[in-house]
This record gives sequence, structure tokens and C-alpha cells, in this order.
Amino acid sequence: MSQALCLLHANCQGDALRPLLENTPTFARHFRIRQYVNYTRQSIAEADLEQCALFLYQRLAPRWGALSTEQMLPRLPAFCRCVEIPNLFFKGYWPFWTNAVQNIDFADSLLERLLAQGLAPEEALNLYLRGDPALLGDVAAVAEDSLAREEEKEADCPIRCAPLLRERWREEQLFITVNHPGRTLLFHLADSLLRLLDLGGLPEEARRAYVHPQEDFWLPLHPALGPLLGLPFASRERRYQVFAARLTHREYTSCYLACRRHGVDDLLTMLHNLPPSGTCPAF
Repeated sequence: MSQALCLLHANCQGDALRPLLENTPTFARHFRIRQYVNYTRQSIAEADLEQCALFLYQRLAPRWGALSTEQMLPRLPAFCRCVEIPNLFFKGYWPFWTNAVQNIDFADSLLERLLAQGLAPEEALNLYLRGDPALLGDVAAVAEDSLAREEEKEADCPIRCAPLLRERWREEQLFITVNHPGRTLLFHLADSLLRLLDLGGLPEEARRAYVHPQEDFWLPLHPALGPLLGLPFASRERRYQVFAARLTHREYTSCYLACRRHGVDDLLTMLHNLPPSGTCPAF
């Protein structure tokens, strides 16, 4: 049997989903995947659109122009099956996450506020790590808002991960960063998709063999969230994989503040270059 073309049009979550599908024999017998990255505005070849038999996509709003869902779907052939997959995101573990700081991936709004008040990095670090609830704000409300947002996004999606997220987010860490779901959610997503396609679900051997492409960087959780939200995996002692190093939340935060003090252009590049000992530049 010749394989039909499957186009995977997604963000970095497509990198994590693709090997689960390709290592499922029933899927691999029917389809070969060609992946296009949506957030870089990578254009899809017209020949691929004409041959596409299965289009897996994360919904894009009209502002994305020719790559938006409303413009993309009509360009596909009548025989093509189109399946929307969730675009997963969760702030509950990182209530201070913000994308408003240039050159800082996974920026922290609370740290930025403390620095903006003129505090020295040492003072900002001590105040931040003290974890006073009055300073942290209503972190439970942030988590609930993020859960509700995921439920709203999936209202018309044939695959739903939000119920599992709501049920289990306090029991196990379901996200690696705000936009990188962990294995439990990815396995659920892949299994749901395969069953929707009548391909029998995600086999156990694919789960066991899976290598998550984004587990080299775990965004540390503020340890105050442990008691505040009932998260058994958020503690001061926990060490997180941060590329070659394993850092506590305090050590990671020190690196963040060193990056801001020295005007480093890219936090992730600095973290990539840390030695295994995890020694950061001084403030």
C-alpha cells in the first residue's frame, strides 16, 4: 500500500506529536508526514496542498492571512480529511509568565516588576524567593483563567485535552513550559487522534520508545506554588533539566537576573552555554 500525504501544520508541538504518529504502525502504513511550522509563517507548497489526504492543523486566526484556517481549508482537495488538533498552553504552573520582554523567552513579569522598581538583583531575588502571597497575587485565579481559556479554545475541536488538564494538573506536572505539553498530554492527544482516524489508538510500544524532543529544558516552578496550589512537584530542592545543567529554581532565577543585569541578548542562549555545574555569571 502506498502512503498518502499527511500535512502537519502546527507550532513546536508538532515536533513532539510527529514521532508518536510515525512510530504507530497503523498510521505509518497509511500516511507519510510532511511538517510545516505555522508560527514562522512557512508557506505550504501548492503541490503538497493538491496531494494532501490528511491535514492536521492548529487553528490560526484571520490575521494570519493566507495561512489562516479560513483561507487554508478551502485550498485543500475534496478528498482530504481535515482534523484540528489543540494548541496547548497553560500558565497555571508559571503565573508570572509574560511574552512582553524583548529577547527573554519565558520572561517573568514579577521579576521584571521588581527590577523596574529599582531594586538591585540581590534584593529582587530575595524578595521574589520569599514568596509572600501578597506579592505573588492570586495565583489560583491565574490557573483557573488559563484552564477556562483552554476549555474555550477546544469547544469546537474534535480532540480535547482540557478535561484531562483540569483533572490532573495538580497531581502531576503536565507541562514542561507554558507551551510545551509533557508526555501525558501528548500521549492523550496522539491516542485521541488515532482513534478519531479509526487507526486503533496509540500502541504501548510507541509510548515506551518515545523520546520527547523538548525535555531538555524544564522551566522551573516557583516553590511557593507548592503549598499555595497543592503542587507536590514544586519544591525548593527540586532540580530541573536546563540543557546541560540541572538547576534549582533559585539557581535558575539567579541566571535570569544575571542575564538582565549584563544585558545578555538571549536568555536561552546563555542557559545553553552553562556548564553542567550550572554556574551562572555573577550579578
